[in-house]
Amino acid sequence: MLNSFVSLLSTLYAMLAVAPFITFVLVWFLIFLFLKDKKMTTRFTMDVTTLFLLGSVSLMWNKLFHTQFGFWLIVLILLIAFGIIGGYQNHLKGETNLIKVGRLVWRLSFVGLSALYILLFFVHIGKNYLFST
Repeated sequence: MLNSFVSLLSTLYAMLAVAPFITFVLVWFLIFLFLKDKKMTTRFTMDVTTLFLLGSVSLMWNKLFHTQFGFWLIVLILLIAFGIIGGYQNHLKGETNLIKVGRLVWRLSFVGLSALYILLFFVHIGKNYLFST
C-alpha cells in the first residue's frame, strides 16, 4: 500500500517535472480558480514550480555532464545564497528574519533555475543535433 502510494507520487512528480513551464501554467490556473488574486497566485505557483525545476534542472545537469552531483550542487548554491543574504540582512538590521530570507532565496532560485532550464534545454538540443551521427 505504501509502496504504491510512493510510486504514484514519484510518477506524478516525474510527469510534472518534465515540462515545468506547462506545470506552471496548469497550477496557476488551478490556484487562480480558488484564490482569485493574481499576485498571490503567481507567488504560490512560483514556489510550487521551483520544486519541479529543481528536479528537472538537476537531471539535465547530470545528463549533460555525466555526473550525479547536480541536485547537491543546486542545494549547495541555495545554501550559500541563504548565508550571504542572511548575513547581509543581519549586517543591515542587526537581526535575520529566516522566513523572509528563505522566501527570497526560494523565489530567486525560481528565476535562476528557469534561466538554467532554458539554457540546458538548448544545450541538450545542440548536443544531440551535433553528435547525432
